[in-house]
Amino acid sequence: MAEVNETDQTPTVDPKTPNLGDSTTSSQPKPKQITTVNVAVPIPDVGPQLQVVVEEFILKSGSDDEEVRTAARNDLRDFIEREEIGITTLLVVVKYAHEVKNADLLDAFCERVANLIKDKKVVEVRQIFGIVNDFTPEEEQALRDEHPWAFED
Repeated sequence: MAEVNETDQTPTVDPKTPNLGDSTTSSQPKPKQITTVNVAVPIPDVGPQLQVVVEEFILKSGSDDEEVRTAARNDLRDFIEREEIGITTLLVVVKYAHEVKNADLLDAFCERVANLIKDKKVVEVRQIFGIVNDFTPEEEQALRDEHPWAFED
């Protein structure tokens, strides 16, 4: 049993009493680890319909039931493919998914962004992301010569 020395207030331990804080001497089972609760946080600059879909997905993706999680992933992917979601909104949700560390949400929206730029020419990708070409004609030609596969038609 721990006693406190009144002069220096330092606890002393009776060697006959097991240390209850030491898991190696305790016969009691360890408590379950607390996991992160899946709570949806409002996403700025996202429409209400998408907000609801993301919130529902986050709540269902935290389920212990694999079937519920799989159905939630499929529903989210179906929604993303069915709806016309602009690139700006897609990137907002990608950033949000990264910040809340939801890998399934991140994967689904990154997949949609990847599909948007798949098989596109460099000029088309620049248009999609609003990237201004700041290369001089000489620099661009050097890139075309160095990486011809990136500029194939």
